[in-house]
Amino acid sequence: MKSPLISIIVPCYNVEEYIDISLGNILYQTYSNWECIAINDGSKDGTENKINHWVKQDQRFRLISQENSGAASARNKGLKVATGDCILFFDSDDLLDENCLKILISQFDQTIDIVIGKSAMVIGQTKEIIGTLEHYSVTDKVLNNIDLIELALNSPFSVVPWNKLFNSKFLASNNLTFKDGVKHEDELWFFETMHLAKKIIFNSNITYYYNVDNQDSVMKNYNLKSFKSYLSMAEHIFNNYYVTEQNMHTKRMVGTYILNFQLVVISGFFRFLKKNKVSYKSEGVSLINKHIQNNPINDFSHLNSEKSKQYTLFIKYIKLDPETAFKLVRNTNKRNLLKFIENIYLKLRLRNALKKSKNPNLSTQ
Repeated sequence: MKSPLISIIVPCYNVEEYIDISLGNILYQTYSNWECIAINDGSKDGTENKINHWVKQDQRFRLISQENSGAASARNKGLKVATGDCILFFDSDDLLDENCLKILISQFDQTIDIVIGKSAMVIGQTKEIIGTLEHYSVTDKVLNNIDLIELALNSPFSVVPWNKLFNSKFLASNNLTFKDGVKHEDELWFFETMHLAKKIIFNSNITYYYNVDNQDSVMKNYNLKSFKSYLSMAEHIFNNYYVTEQNMHTKRMVGTYILNFQLVVISGFFRFLKKNKVSYKSEGVSLINKHIQNNPINDFSHLNSEKSKQYTLFIKYIKLDPETAFKLVRNTNKRNLLKFIENIYLKLRLRNALKKSKNPNLSTQ
């Protein structure tokens, strides 16, 4: 039987200082049946010329150029032209282990939807590991007939699209593409692939080196556009997977995922505000109020006691006063006198907000 063809999709934007090492890293993989589709996403530097050098050197490299449209658009372009049995996304400033393709393909067959490799964090294009991304503890064992969204909530693992070998038939049969025109599309891709996959396997080997030195920190760049994009991800899941779901167990699990996502995103927004002086706090709070009103989750699966407490507080108070609700949720299970006193004060504020919401005239007396 012929070895499966792996289509490696590499979005490239102004990466002339990284691209030679990245593509050379692909060329010298110990598994040789691959095609590499490098999408030049409107680079302003010498990225395209450098990619052309590799195209001339080896016919397995392909170059596609487009106007700058973002990583989602570039990946989608790659998906349209890919001919492989499976797809691997690769960011152009990272590195693959030299045995990455060989290791991941060894666990792939046409019944497997996704093979997930273990990712190490490095600084620069090196293999000097400073940590690893979250990875499920049960490895080298096929997981099927389980709710993968429930698995992700109970035992979080990395949401990134790279270092995962996707079955091309799985992606095509579910019409899976990246949501274009927004930031943080990886979170939606993660949800959709995990929600729709039936059979996956986590590999125990480090197969990918994630360059943290060239990434924008969310906590440094949590601007209003970024916040809106996160909320739009939750809204998309709500409208396309929660509202339409008929199976009550699945619906509750999707709702729990949305609720958890809302809590994480809104908490991140207020933590960012605490550390940075910005002018859009009131607009952000208005977005939260509108989002919660339009995408309400009132029930959830009880995964553990701490999360259940947080979800209960979030549902009960977020519509009244998002910032105060965040502080109360933040203090869950923090058992000291100062937090005890603060929680009493926060609950008093929320009760007053509830009274005012029931009797608006109180605010003018």
